[in-house]
Amino acid sequence: MPEDWDKREKIPDADAKKPDDWDEEVPMEIPDEEAKKPEGWLDDEPEEINDPEATKPEDWDDEEDGEWEAPKIDNPKCLENPGCGVWRRQTKRNPAYKGKW
Repeated sequence: MPEDWDKREKIPDADAKKPDDWDEEVPMEIPDEEAKKPEGWLDDEPEEINDPEATKPEDWDDEEDGEWEAPKIDNPKCLENPGCGVWRRQTKRNPAYKGKW
């Protein structure tokens, strides 16, 4: 490599100017307005429930270990349907997003 070459990986362009229409506040993703909540979605069902088959261990001490709570499992009703809980619209790439200048 010749000695007079600039060895910097990136060389700033002193003449480069941010375009007037460049908006850095535009989000990368936006809600997909065409997305619809699937039919059969269970709004009032939690995604997880306490395991009904779980039992408190014999050596569990509430004073020492705290109040025992059954472990959570996936709600079977959610597995049989498109989903449970609060439905959130999917997002998609924002065509107006240009990134940071």
